[in-house]
Amino acid sequence: MSLTLRQVQFFTAVARTLHFGRAAEALFVSQPVVSQEIARLERALGFELFDRSKRQISLTAAGEALRGPALDLADAARHFEQFAVRFSKGRAATLTMVGTPSAMDYFIPLILQGAEAAIPWLQIEDVGVETGEVAANLESGAADLGLGRYVSISDRFRSEVVFREPLMVALSESHPLAVDASIHLGDLADLPLLLWPRERNPAYYDRLMDICAAGGLDPLVVVSRPRVIGTRSYLIADGRAFGLVPASSAAQLPAGIVALPLDSPEQLPLSLVWRAGDPRPAVGELVALIRQLGATASRASQPGERQAAVHSSTDLPHSSEKEG
Repeated sequence: MSLTLRQVQFFTAVARTLHFGRAAEALFVSQPVVSQEIARLERALGFELFDRSKRQISLTAAGEALRGPALDLADAARHFEQFAVRFSKGRAATLTMVGTPSAMDYFIPLILQGAEAAIPWLQIEDVGVETGEVAANLESGAADLGLGRYVSISDRFRSEVVFREPLMVALSESHPLAVDASIHLGDLADLPLLLWPRERNPAYYDRLMDICAAGGLDPLVVVSRPRVIGTRSYLIADGRAFGLVPASSAAQLPAGIVALPLDSPEQLPLSLVWRAGDPRPAVGELVALIRQLGATASRASQPGERQAAVHSSTDLPHSSEKEG
């Protein structure tokens, strides 16, 4: 049996319209061409896909059974074509970058600004994703590069830490410890930790648990939706929970919440992930720029260098604490 993608595409067009003429219009070919391709496909299969005995054509039982797999195959072909365009000559001036929320809060805006000056011919499409979704977007070809924390991905990709920033405690401004210069996690034993489910990003979740343990705290975890500092942030503002956030998200906290450093500082890494051996010059230039910006931002995020990360926010939009 010898089938062609063209025949499958013609079959799906006729199956959608149940009309050879309208299918031909959608395919920008003549009606006889559609009829000939469908006839060739039916001969190759050994059975009919359409019942032509009535005024209105309809799918046969076999045609109905093959309709779903044919649509899946046609969609996969379109996806393959879209992905291949990213690697075609002359089309490398647009790259898609996905980022987790704290990356979207602070670091990706730096990249966009830096790229405008250093790589003006490159257009970057930035897309925010949920916790744990950086790898899936890269593996599927939906994105060219990604920024997230503790990204687990196949060895077809390179992963490199490009930015490190302090971990902060998000606490109600009415909590007695909110006036302190720093927080000892063991002093928060009376509060649960508001955090996304472990399955969203096991490595990141476990790292936060290890930090808590090192600070003498075995927290009760209140499981939140992915956006902890968002719809559920009232639990922190009301003094019913605390959160752990990177400094870049701490600068975006809603009213009633302060962000304080740990008495034993901890750093959170942000990793850049991209396809290993990607031959496009645009990718190489953007990776080099991100490395440079990451080194500068890491220095600026250290205590004493970026004081704006530790404050009470009363008029800033809400943010989120989730990664990967």
